[in-house]
This record gives sequence, C-alpha cells and structure tokens, in this order.
Amino acid sequence: MSAISRARACSALLLALLAALFAVACAEDTGAKPSADAIETADSASREVHIDSASGTAPGDGGVAGTPVSLDAHVFGAGPTGVILAHMRPADQTSWFPFATRLAGSGDFTVLTFDFRGFGASGGDKAFDRMDADLASAYTYMRDTLRIGKVFLVGASIGGTASLVVGARVTVAGVVSISSPAQFENMDALGATPRIAAPTLFIASRDDVSALRSLDELVAAALGPKDQQVYDGNAHGTDLFESPHASELEQRLIDFLTRN
Repeated sequence: MSAISRARACSALLLALLAALFAVACAEDTGAKPSADAIETADSASREVHIDSASGTAPGDGGVAGTPVSLDAHVFGAGPTGVILAHMRPADQTSWFPFATRLAGSGDFTVLTFDFRGFGASGGDKAFDRMDADLASAYTYMRDTLRIGKVFLVGASIGGTASLVVGARVTVAGVVSISSPAQFENMDALGATPRIAAPTLFIASRDDVSALRSLDELVAAALGPKDQQVYDGNAHGTDLFESPHASELEQRLIDFLTRN
C-alpha cells in the first residue's frame, strides 16, 4: 500500500472512530416524544403542581442561596404508594406521561413527574450539577405535601443517575435506573449505590454501549437487593417505551414496584 493510500485509510478510520464516539456521546440526545394525544390524555388525567427547589448554590459551598427555582410537575392518581419519575435529556416530564397514566390507573400508586430546572415548563437555567437537588425537592414534596411515606424513585439516563444518588440519601422503597451513567457531572451514582439499602433494578439495552458498561459497574457496586434487565437493541432511557420491548418493560417495572 502506498503512503497516500495508507494516509487515506488512516483518515477514514479516524473519521469512523470520531463518528462512533460522537454517536455514543449523543445517544441520549435522540429522545422520542410521546404523541400529542398521549400528552393531552395525561394532562387531563393529572393535576399540575409547582415544587420549589433550592437555587444554584450547591450545599456546603459557602455561597448564599437565592430565590428558589420553581419546578413544573404533575401528579397522577391517589394510590398509597408514591413513584417519582425523573426524565432524561433533552426530554422533559412528558416522556413519562404514558407510563405515569397507566401506573396511576391501577389505583395502587400516586405518580409524580416533573421537569428538571431549565427543562420543559420549569424555571431557571439548565444546571446538571443541581439535578439531584431538584429530585430531592420532588421527594420532599411527595413525602411532606402529598403525605406519602413509601416512595420509589425511577429515572431514565441522567434522571436515573440522580435517582441513585438521592436514593442513597433518603428513605426509599426502591430505585430503578434505566440507561443511567454511573457518573455524571457532580453526581456519583457509582459511589452512592453501595449505600442504598432498598431494592434496586438496573435496566439497559445491549447495544447502548456506555449505558451497558455503567449497568455492569453499578450492579457490581450495589450491596442491597438488586436485579438487572438487558434488552436487545440500542434504545436509550425512555426511548425503550417506544421500542419492541415496551410492553415487557412496563410490566417489568410494575412487577418491581408491586413486589417491593
């Protein structure tokens, strides 16, 4: 092979590698949105509420807290057990609406969806280092305002990372992580997971390479009751609800919530 041919081959290989890395990095940026009809149905089946979350000052950083950020949220159903659904990016809480509607329809659960700050109808700017604070505020709202003591945290992608981090700090009935990075920004789910005493369920797609790698790490780190489910394909986070495995996934989640 000539020097020119080798150079061209190397360039093509480099471009292919860069494209693959870019695809992995952006895997969670291709989220599907539920249909307008599904969103409208969920809107009519829920009530909108607003949750105050601490401003941009991180706990313990010595700063002065400002005006709380208002998070837009929806409450579905009125069952005795609480389930908080945390969305991935760039999606918002509507990505959970179809499942929230079905779950609340059983009569067994009160379901809370919400938009992280800067997403959907919530106030503030996107702040990935405050996602765990937003989820903790949603948990406090369900416990103190809705008066529900038994609460599950279920999150997709970075919403799942936040769920694991918060699940290690508060009392939960269980945590479900779907396609979640083991670490993201200041959120260290890998370090938090061993401190979760409640049952955990880890879910990912076989060809969602980075998510599957994180699942393996998180399952190995978990010390409490744990289970895992790997589906064929590369669907990421709540995109799994639009995949051929949608029905199976929904039933898997319902079984986990009911059993625990």
